[in-house]
Amino acid sequence: MATQDWTDQPLTVLGLSRSGAAVARYVAQRGGRVFLSETVPAAPYNEALRHELSSLGVTVEMGGHSKQCFTHANLVVVSPGIPPSSEAIEQLRLSGKTVISEVEFAYRQVPSIPLVGITGTNGKSTTTTLVSWILTQAGKQAPACGNIGVPITDVINGPLPDYLVAELSSFQLEFSPTLTAKVAVFTNFKPDHLDWHGSLEAYQEAKLKLFTGPQSPEWSVVLADDPVSQLIASRTTSKILWFSRDQHLVAQYANKAYLDESQTVVIHLEGQAPVRLFPVDSLQLIGDHNFENVLASASAALLLGIEPVLIARACQSFQGLEHRLERVDALGAKQVVFYNDSKATNTDAAISALRAFKNRKVILIAGGYDKMTPLDDFVTAAQANAKSVILIGAAKERFAQAFEASGYHAVEFAEDLPAAIARGYHLSDGEPVLFAPACSSFDMFKNFEERGRAFKAGVQALKAQVQNSVRS
Repeated sequence: MATQDWTDQPLTVLGLSRSGAAVARYVAQRGGRVFLSETVPAAPYNEALRHELSSLGVTVEMGGHSKQCFTHANLVVVSPGIPPSSEAIEQLRLSGKTVISEVEFAYRQVPSIPLVGITGTNGKSTTTTLVSWILTQAGKQAPACGNIGVPITDVINGPLPDYLVAELSSFQLEFSPTLTAKVAVFTNFKPDHLDWHGSLEAYQEAKLKLFTGPQSPEWSVVLADDPVSQLIASRTTSKILWFSRDQHLVAQYANKAYLDESQTVVIHLEGQAPVRLFPVDSLQLIGDHNFENVLASASAALLLGIEPVLIARACQSFQGLEHRLERVDALGAKQVVFYNDSKATNTDAAISALRAFKNRKVILIAGGYDKMTPLDDFVTAAQANAKSVILIGAAKERFAQAFEASGYHAVEFAEDLPAAIARGYHLSDGEPVLFAPACSSFDMFKNFEERGRAFKAGVQALKAQVQNSVRS
């Protein structure tokens, strides 16, 4: 049950995002007085959402923040795209307003529902979806929500689930002062979103909120390979389960998950016999990074009391996510396989994608909106794993310079994504073509999902051309 009566209560929402709309809808449907302010002007693409909210009684302001934005209510829910350094946030805080995220808002409505919170730089979405899948296959109502695309507030605006399995971004955690998970999962930490947070330290501190201080969860599940996990351990009051593909890295810990000598997933809790689940070669996922995601997910499920046989069955049936090392199709006589990893929006994710192919060379398509992160490790991974690199988008010049400086010269530019797909096919002598941009999508696409769909459509268009040429 919701803990707050919203009848005639005021609330301000900043941003006409999915999460902002979810909060406005939730409160308006419960009799609250909602004022939503958005800096983007009214336009045809947001007309339907504006009309829906207005019909519920929400006052929707477009094209800027008026005085009412700062006077309507003491509680303000902010959309994740608005950084803490923005003028509006600074003004609200100076005036004594309470500024929170949508995930914090949802948590305050239903604090009794166990929350599994997953954060980190990479692997969040796969881990979130897999934990949800395991719990669902075990007969629980446990929707994947949060930063993965479905606002938590939308989930609780209906029949309440047994668990909330939430991907939590640093943007959301920045404005979540009381949100507390039952099980919190830390996948890894890499430099990212520095433009939003202002510094690496601020980005790290936002992530740590899920694990430390008064918000410490009952259990923290952390990657032993990442030094930030030691920082979590020093600042949390939770019990900790350490996971790693390398069993030697976790040998010293009382609670651990690892791959043994036969590459079998093993979870060992203090005072209990080790639980041997399944060999990783029985999974449908590929790549060491995905094996880490499986270790984290299986551990979280076991800590929630799910039977090992159900965990094993669910993990082995899990097919992975769209846009995450997704096999698209095989083309031509050489059966050139195309992989869509549009979710690789930073260099570390792209490195993981490259390494997933082990000793097989790939044709790499990369580029997009440049986050200006260092490229040395990415270039080194491409040198080791890519036969050729095709660059697109706004980042292509800087990326090309980094490859040139390293002595790697098998680099080409393509005008757009379809041209890169065609060039990748012609360069391949049977090597897979991997689309792992290592960049955001905003120079050419609305988001990584739209970019991934465009890649898959481009592959299918090329397949039709190849088939037609064979027939003729």
